[in-house]
Amino acid sequence: MEELVIRSLNGDKDAFTQLVKLIDVDLYRIANAKLENIEDINDAIQETILIGYKSIQNLEEPKYFKTWIIKILINECNKIYKQNKRKKGVFDELTNDDDYIVTEDINLLNIENKLDLENIFEFLNYDEKIAIVLFYDCNYTLKEVAKLLNTSTNTIKSRINRAKKKIKIYYKGGVESETTGRK
Repeated sequence: MEELVIRSLNGDKDAFTQLVKLIDVDLYRIANAKLENIEDINDAIQETILIGYKSIQNLEEPKYFKTWIIKILINECNKIYKQNKRKKGVFDELTNDDDYIVTEDINLLNIENKLDLENIFEFLNYDEKIAIVLFYDCNYTLKEVAKLLNTSTNTIKSRINRAKKKIKIYYKGGVESETTGRK
Protein backbone atom coordinates (compact mmCIF):
# COMPACT_ATOMS: atom_id res chain seq x y z
CA MET A 1 0.00 0.00 0.00
CA GLU A 2 2.85 2.40 0.79
CA GLU A 3 4.18 2.09 -2.75
CA LEU A 4 0.78 3.14 -4.12
CA VAL A 5 0.71 6.08 -1.72
CA ILE A 6 4.15 7.21 -2.83
CA ARG A 7 3.08 6.92 -6.47
CA SER A 8 -0.06 8.94 -5.63
CA LEU A 9 2.05 11.60 -3.95
CA ASN A 10 4.01 11.81 -7.21
CA GLY A 11 0.81 12.49 -9.17
CA ASP A 12 -0.12 8.96 -10.33
CA LYS A 13 -3.94 9.04 -10.63
CA ASP A 14 -4.18 5.28 -11.21
CA ALA A 15 -2.29 4.58 -7.98
CA PHE A 16 -4.79 6.70 -6.03
CA THR A 17 -7.66 4.80 -7.65
CA GLN A 18 -6.04 1.51 -6.62
CA LEU A 19 -5.65 2.80 -3.06
CA VAL A 20 -9.32 3.66 -2.87
CA LYS A 21 -10.27 0.21 -4.19
CA LEU A 22 -8.16 -1.41 -1.46
CA ILE A 23 -10.08 0.32 1.32
CA ASP A 24 -13.53 0.84 -0.20
CA VAL A 25 -15.19 -1.82 1.97
CA ASP A 26 -13.77 -0.25 5.14
CA LEU A 27 -14.94 3.19 4.02
CA TYR A 28 -18.43 1.83 3.44
CA ARG A 29 -18.61 0.09 6.81
CA ILE A 30 -17.50 3.20 8.66
CA ALA A 31 -19.92 5.47 6.82
CA ASN A 32 -22.73 2.94 7.33
CA ALA A 33 -22.15 3.02 11.09
CA LYS A 34 -22.94 6.74 11.18
CA LEU A 35 -25.32 7.52 8.35
CA GLU A 36 -28.84 6.27 7.84
CA ASN A 37 -29.27 5.90 4.10
CA ILE A 38 -27.28 4.77 1.11
CA GLU A 39 -27.33 8.17 -0.59
CA ASP A 40 -25.68 9.83 2.41
CA ILE A 41 -23.18 6.99 2.72
CA ASN A 42 -22.22 7.33 -0.94
CA ASP A 43 -22.02 11.13 -0.65
CA ALA A 44 -19.69 10.88 2.34
CA ILE A 45 -17.44 8.36 0.59
CA GLN A 46 -17.35 10.35 -2.66
CA GLU A 47 -16.55 13.59 -0.85
CA THR A 48 -13.85 11.80 1.15
CA ILE A 49 -12.25 10.49 -2.04
CA LEU A 50 -12.33 13.95 -3.63
CA ILE A 51 -10.83 15.61 -0.57
CA GLY A 52 -8.22 12.85 -0.31
CA TYR A 53 -7.29 13.17 -3.97
CA LYS A 54 -7.04 16.97 -3.83
CA SER A 55 -5.06 17.03 -0.59
CA ILE A 56 -2.88 13.91 -0.80
CA GLN A 57 0.14 16.23 -0.83
CA ASN A 58 -0.71 17.10 2.80
CA LEU A 59 -0.13 13.49 3.88
CA GLU A 60 3.11 13.52 5.85
CA GLU A 61 3.67 9.77 6.28
CA PRO A 62 2.66 7.34 3.49
CA LYS A 63 2.18 4.50 6.00
CA TYR A 64 -0.67 6.48 7.64
CA PHE A 65 -2.71 6.90 4.43
CA LYS A 66 -5.59 4.69 5.61
CA THR A 67 -5.82 6.42 8.98
CA TRP A 68 -5.67 9.81 7.26
CA ILE A 69 -8.44 9.01 4.76
CA ILE A 70 -10.66 7.48 7.47
CA LYS A 71 -10.33 10.67 9.53
CA ILE A 72 -11.51 12.60 6.49
CA LEU A 73 -14.43 10.17 6.13
CA ILE A 74 -15.44 10.49 9.77
CA ASN A 75 -15.44 14.28 9.44
CA GLU A 76 -17.59 14.05 6.28
CA CYS A 77 -20.01 11.63 7.97
CA ASN A 78 -20.30 13.97 10.94
CA LYS A 79 -21.00 16.90 8.63
CA ILE A 80 -23.76 15.01 6.78
CA TYR A 81 -25.17 13.66 10.03
CA LYS A 82 -25.42 17.17 11.48
CA GLN A 83 -27.10 18.45 8.31
CA ASN A 84 -29.62 15.60 8.42
CA LYS A 85 -30.23 16.07 12.12
CA ARG A 86 -31.12 19.69 11.54
CA LYS A 87 -33.45 18.70 8.69
CA LYS A 88 -35.14 15.75 10.37
CA GLY A 89 -34.77 16.61 14.02
CA VAL A 90 -33.69 13.10 15.08
CA PHE A 91 -31.58 10.16 13.96
CA ASP A 92 -34.41 7.61 13.69
CA GLU A 93 -32.96 4.37 12.38
CA LEU A 94 -29.65 2.99 11.14
CA THR A 95 -31.16 2.20 7.73
CA ASN A 96 -34.45 2.64 5.91
CA ASP A 97 -36.46 -0.13 4.29
CA ASP A 98 -35.96 1.73 0.98
CA ASP A 99 -32.28 0.77 1.04
CA TYR A 100 -33.06 -2.82 0.11
CA ILE A 101 -33.60 -3.72 -3.53
CA VAL A 102 -35.03 -7.18 -4.02
CA THR A 103 -33.79 -9.11 -7.04
CA GLU A 104 -33.54 -12.76 -7.94
CA ASP A 105 -29.78 -12.71 -7.28
CA ILE A 106 -29.97 -11.81 -3.60
CA ASN A 107 -28.25 -14.14 -1.17
CA LEU A 108 -30.86 -14.49 1.60
CA LEU A 109 -28.31 -15.52 4.20
CA ASN A 110 -26.39 -12.27 3.65
CA ILE A 111 -29.61 -10.28 4.02
CA GLU A 112 -30.46 -12.08 7.26
CA ASN A 113 -26.96 -11.42 8.60
CA LYS A 114 -27.17 -7.75 7.58
CA LEU A 115 -30.58 -7.36 9.19
CA ASP A 116 -29.34 -9.10 12.33
CA LEU A 117 -26.35 -6.76 12.49
CA GLU A 118 -28.64 -3.77 11.99
CA ASN A 119 -30.88 -5.03 14.80
CA ILE A 120 -27.85 -5.17 17.06
CA PHE A 121 -26.77 -1.68 15.98
CA GLU A 122 -30.17 -0.31 17.05
CA PHE A 123 -29.11 -0.88 20.65
CA LEU A 124 -25.76 0.89 20.26
CA ASN A 125 -25.11 4.60 20.22
CA TYR A 126 -22.90 6.17 17.55
CA ASP A 127 -19.74 6.10 19.67
CA GLU A 128 -20.21 2.39 20.33
CA LYS A 129 -21.02 1.62 16.68
CA ILE A 130 -17.99 3.38 15.27
CA ALA A 131 -15.66 1.84 17.88
CA ILE A 132 -16.97 -1.66 17.07
CA VAL A 133 -16.69 -1.13 13.30
CA LEU A 134 -13.17 0.29 13.46
CA PHE A 135 -11.91 -2.29 15.93
CA TYR A 136 -13.57 -5.48 14.65
CA ASP A 137 -14.38 -4.81 10.99
CA CYS A 138 -11.40 -2.65 10.05
CA ASN A 139 -8.97 -4.38 12.45
CA TYR A 140 -7.52 -1.23 13.97
CA THR A 141 -5.83 -1.49 17.35
CA LEU A 142 -7.39 0.23 20.36
CA LYS A 143 -4.69 2.87 20.18
CA GLU A 144 -5.37 3.51 16.48
CA VAL A 145 -9.13 3.76 17.06
CA ALA A 146 -8.52 6.23 19.89
CA LYS A 147 -6.31 8.32 17.63
CA LEU A 148 -8.87 8.26 14.80
CA LEU A 149 -11.64 9.37 17.14
CA ASN A 150 -9.52 11.87 19.09
CA THR A 151 -10.07 10.22 22.44
CA SER A 152 -8.23 8.00 24.90
CA THR A 153 -7.62 4.28 24.61
CA ASN A 154 -9.52 3.73 27.86
CA THR A 155 -12.55 5.50 26.44
CA ILE A 156 -12.47 3.21 23.40
CA LYS A 157 -12.15 0.16 25.66
CA SER A 158 -15.18 1.34 27.62
CA ARG A 159 -17.22 1.90 24.48
CA ILE A 160 -16.37 -1.53 23.10
CA ASN A 161 -17.08 -3.24 26.43
CA ARG A 162 -20.39 -1.39 26.77
CA ALA A 163 -21.31 -2.39 23.20
CA LYS A 164 -20.36 -6.03 23.85
CA LYS A 165 -22.57 -6.09 26.95
CA LYS A 166 -25.48 -4.74 24.93
CA ILE A 167 -24.86 -7.33 22.21
CA LYS A 168 -24.75 -10.13 24.81
CA ILE A 169 -28.07 -8.95 26.22
CA TYR A 170 -29.50 -8.89 22.69
CA TYR A 171 -28.37 -12.46 22.06
CA LYS A 172 -28.97 -13.83 25.56
CA GLY A 173 -30.71 -17.15 25.17
CA GLY A 174 -30.85 -16.89 21.36
CA VAL A 175 -27.48 -17.91 19.99
CA GLU A 176 -26.42 -19.61 23.20
CA SER A 177 -29.40 -21.93 23.36
CA GLU A 178 -29.07 -22.84 19.67
CA THR A 179 -25.39 -23.74 19.87
CA THR A 180 -25.26 -25.41 23.28
CA GLY A 181 -28.78 -26.73 23.58
CA ARG A 182 -29.07 -24.94 26.94
CA LYS A 183 -30.48 -21.62 28.08
